[in-house]
Amino acid sequence: MKPISLSIFFPAFNEEENISLAVEKTVRVVEESPYISAYEIIVVNDGSTDGTAEVAERLAAKYPAVRVINHDKNRGYGAALQTGLHAATLDYVFFTDADLQFDILELQNLLVHIPGNDAVIGYRAPRRDPAMRLVNAWGWNTLNRMLFGLRIMDIDCAFKLFRRDKVQALKLRSKGAMISAETLIRLTRAGARIKEIPVSHLPRLYGSATGAKPTVIFRAFREMVSLYSKDLGLVGHKEVLKFMTVGVLNTTLDLVGYLLLTRFLGFGATPTAAKFFSFLLGTISSLFLNRTWTFGVRTRLNLAEVLRFYTVVSMSITLNVGLMYFFVHMVGLYDITALGLTTLLTFATNYTLSKLWVFKTPERSTDLARQH
Repeated sequence: MKPISLSIFFPAFNEEENISLAVEKTVRVVEESPYISAYEIIVVNDGSTDGTAEVAERLAAKYPAVRVINHDKNRGYGAALQTGLHAATLDYVFFTDADLQFDILELQNLLVHIPGNDAVIGYRAPRRDPAMRLVNAWGWNTLNRMLFGLRIMDIDCAFKLFRRDKVQALKLRSKGAMISAETLIRLTRAGARIKEIPVSHLPRLYGSATGAKPTVIFRAFREMVSLYSKDLGLVGHKEVLKFMTVGVLNTTLDLVGYLLLTRFLGFGATPTAAKFFSFLLGTISSLFLNRTWTFGVRTRLNLAEVLRFYTVVSMSITLNVGLMYFFVHMVGLYDITALGLTTLLTFATNYTLSKLWVFKTPERSTDLARQH
């Protein structure tokens, strides 16, 4: 492959004991690499309170290719990564942590996969972390897969190589530990080709990790929720959650309406009529809330749509009663188990029919086509 120009940066917070060795070893590796024609090394000092800044400045004075960017205070891992990514000036950008838990020699293994890929990222094999951090990492990866469809083996592995133009085009928002996931999600959504390869993971010898602090974890979850609720949440997931919320609201409205009619509005002697009107009120609320909020339909409501909606309502009542009878009397399930299965299947049927048939207006069909 043709040699490339490479920006390398280290996000560093209180890495006084590690940063010198990390930078000096990197200089030796890139100077000897046949894959690198030009390079720069950037140390992003994220408001360290030890001697990291002083050591980094001495390294910059010693090596012309090294420069230092200092944050006036600790802004978080995501902020440090954003600073490094946007400070890069060469064709490709690589980052790794300054804690010496990765072998910079293995950068060569990433470089050979540049042809045909927009990003080459490592996954720790095996990962040298305590059992609780391994459990946390599994949960974090699983959450990102469920919420964002991100299928990456080791999201937070700090050994990543990107095409600079691809990564600098991303509008990243995370300032904390959600940064790696957000970067990969946005790259994936932009159609980037990502290659994963195994890298060695070494025990930390000096300093202490900050990734397991409660404040760091809380910030990561807060950023995850924020990104999901804004532009990164999968449309289908949001619709399901909204559909469920509307179901709970309308069930509550049905119950409150029934109590008001029978206790205060003179329907105490005719509970069946009270139930009919309260149920009708709940369905009307469901029609308008799901139409405008859940599925975002903006066209004028028409008779055909109302008829489709109430057809599904009728089918749901029949399905609900039929499934309950089937599970209890024919399968022999406990009634609470049968109720749970019946509710789940009825919900799935209602959601699917509502999405694909009831509220499938021409405008909405066009929007769905654009999303896919």
